[in-house]
Amino acid sequence: MKKYLYVLLIVCLVSVAAVACSAPATTAPAQEPAAEPTVAAPTTAPTTAPAAEVRNVKLASHNAVIEGNAYRVRYEKDIQDAAKAAIDHGLNVSYASFVSNWDPATESQQLENSINEGYDIILVNPVAPTGLDPIIEKALAAGIKYINVDCEYYSDKILNIATDQYYLGYKTATYAGEVLGKGAKVIMIAALEGNAANTDRQAGFEKGIEEQGLVVVGRYNHDWNSVKAQQIMTEILNSGLQFDGILVSQGAENILAAYDAVGAPYPKFLGFADSGEFMQRMLKINAEKEVLPYIVVSNPPGVGGSALNFGLNMLLGKELKDNVYSKPEYHSIYLPSKVWYTYDNQEEYRAMAEAMAPGDVISYWLTIDEVAAQYFK
Repeated sequence: MKKYLYVLLIVCLVSVAAVACSAPATTAPAQEPAAEPTVAAPTTAPTTAPAAEVRNVKLASHNAVIEGNAYRVRYEKDIQDAAKAAIDHGLNVSYASFVSNWDPATESQQLENSINEGYDIILVNPVAPTGLDPIIEKALAAGIKYINVDCEYYSDKILNIATDQYYLGYKTATYAGEVLGKGAKVIMIAALEGNAANTDRQAGFEKGIEEQGLVVVGRYNHDWNSVKAQQIMTEILNSGLQFDGILVSQGAENILAAYDAVGAPYPKFLGFADSGEFMQRMLKINAEKEVLPYIVVSNPPGVGGSALNFGLNMLLGKELKDNVYSKPEYHSIYLPSKVWYTYDNQEEYRAMAEAMAPGDVISYWLTIDEVAAQYFK
């Protein structure tokens, strides 16, 4: 059973629901992770299990950013939870986190250090999809399970575990077309140009736009930055540009903030996002009737926890099934998004939405056993 871990982190400021491979947002978590490496205390084996049955595992999580980014904060939390759960399989996982703050040189040095210090598994949510090949070769030569996570890395030497970003964009644009109809005018607010996750997601948006016959009258990028997202939308509203709906690569709550500030009437469609704040606002706005059509689609930070469980299965000597890759040229496995809903079935998700902290996002991850059953021989 998938673990839906909805509401554990409190976020102090409103942020974009920071997403895969995202640039820093402006929201700070209640407990900000340190920029320097921090090591969690190893879990201990149950008293019922003989000490000889427990295998110690050193895990290093390398991230481009954590502080101020709601998605990445939850990403690290889910990895920690998955690491603790591994004790049930006789794996005593100690956890260390390293943050490069978008500096490729820092990222490379931190990875070199993790290799030299003999970590068993290295999870990398990278700064860029290229540039680490020599480090990857060194890690593999040392027998380390090196797994790239969330933001696809362009190599067939390692395993890439990522959410199906194409689906997120395609699902949103397709539903927008169903709501608005052929010929409707939309604006497209994408994320970070040149970013691997944004590239895949945008391909999905564009395919859905084409199939539904939508007309894009404005294109913008919010770079996964909450301030920029609201600023862009404010400028659009003040410009007098005529449009029917808004397609946004997450961060729809910041679009609403611009509408609140300007006092403009809502569009005929807004999507997508998966933050507690966006879901709660939609429930409130559409409390009596459908005032603002919308869509929620999950982009779970728990992809990191799932990736760890791929690494643990590999460490246990298991082999991947044949033809398991979603994109064979990069040895990429795309995990499907599991949650989406609209006004039509929002009541099914009301309890989840109302229980979430505003800055948290929908998250879940696959257990060791689930990963083994679905992806390993």
